[in-house]
Amino acid sequence: MFSLGGISNFFLCLFVVFVIFPLKFLVSSSILYETGGFVPFVSQYLYAADVCFLLGILFVGLDFAFNKNHTFEFRDLKFDRNLLFLSAFFVFFSFISIFFSNNLGNSFFSLLRFFEFFILYLLLIFELVNFKLMIKTFLGAVLFASVLGLFQFILQHSLGLKILGESVVSNSMVGVAKLQFFDFKLLRAYGTFAHPNIFSGFLAISLIFIYLFYKKEFFVRNKLSILVLFLLLAVFLLTFSKTTLVAFILLPFFLFQKKFTPKLKLFLLAMTGVLLVLALISEVTTLERVRFLSISGKLFVDKPFGVGLGNFTEAMSQFSYYKLFPWNYQPVHNVFLLALNEIGFAGLISLLLIFAYGLYETLKNKEYILFALLFVLTIISLFDHYLFSLYQGQFLFWFVLAYVTKSRNQLICDL
Repeated sequence: MFSLGGISNFFLCLFVVFVIFPLKFLVSSSILYETGGFVPFVSQYLYAADVCFLLGILFVGLDFAFNKNHTFEFRDLKFDRNLLFLSAFFVFFSFISIFFSNNLGNSFFSLLRFFEFFILYLLLIFELVNFKLMIKTFLGAVLFASVLGLFQFILQHSLGLKILGESVVSNSMVGVAKLQFFDFKLLRAYGTFAHPNIFSGFLAISLIFIYLFYKKEFFVRNKLSILVLFLLLAVFLLTFSKTTLVAFILLPFFLFQKKFTPKLKLFLLAMTGVLLVLALISEVTTLERVRFLSISGKLFVDKPFGVGLGNFTEAMSQFSYYKLFPWNYQPVHNVFLLALNEIGFAGLISLLLIFAYGLYETLKNKEYILFALLFVLTIISLFDHYLFSLYQGQFLFWFVLAYVTKSRNQLICDL
């Protein structure tokens, strides 16, 4: 426990906890609106998780330097090297984009974030930290956040736990994610996340991990484990995130399509269509989404090599025909278009290859759990931006990608 390796695992598990409970300090923020409206997507933070990550890296290095029993043979490691190379190319093109940046300081800070999570990715696939322990920590933290989310929904306001990174929300506040039926307003579950959609993404990935571990008897099959699964599923539904719900509805269609009757397939596709229409109408108005897409297209034509990491929101006003208000300053709701606009065409291709290769190989080799993880990320990427634009989302992307890279032909829970 008190070995260098044990200390590094402790700090990196603490890093996971502080990602989900984001204690942060504002470092800088650009003012894009003449009235001084705060825009989070052009603001940079120092997170408690960053400090824990640096300490974890420090002790990994010390363990590697002074532990004579610590051996490292790259050739003996088992992981998907193609995914590693594609991921490295994606990070490389992200680095190249800094030379075309509209705001060098903002891009540099965003690039540091990319390197932070790519280093985490390397640590996990090179077995320099305990992957299984980090997954347990991830699930435990999400479970606790789910309890908070459940009480938020019951009380219809936040619990006053800003020290845990909780957002201040209520069903009467303007600009808060909620369901509205005429005059009746229902606050969606936030947990400790900036938006219920992000919370839903973490819950969706957690449900897949829970299913995997339950199937492999990773933990005891008892009433408590069923309660945990039920709680995660209940709060997942209370986020009312239609994007991740679409992913879960479509998954059986891809995995077990031979067992589905034509009527059932038609029903699944119809339900998916209805949810997507509702998502377009309720999350952000259809007009706003079309405007974001228009801005994205104009930006690419003018800046084919990208405007630099983290600069879409800052550059978007130059390509908009209408006046942007503070709440309009947000990335295009599509990770692939956002990558195209910020790191250019080469960066987009490398990102598309990561998803295309991963989905094809896992489905072809019947690695259904890994396919499910990547499929959920793909659907989120098509209709939201947080996997690329926000700290918690970037962690989720690289953490899941590391699991898929490491687990090809050998699920982690079997190691």
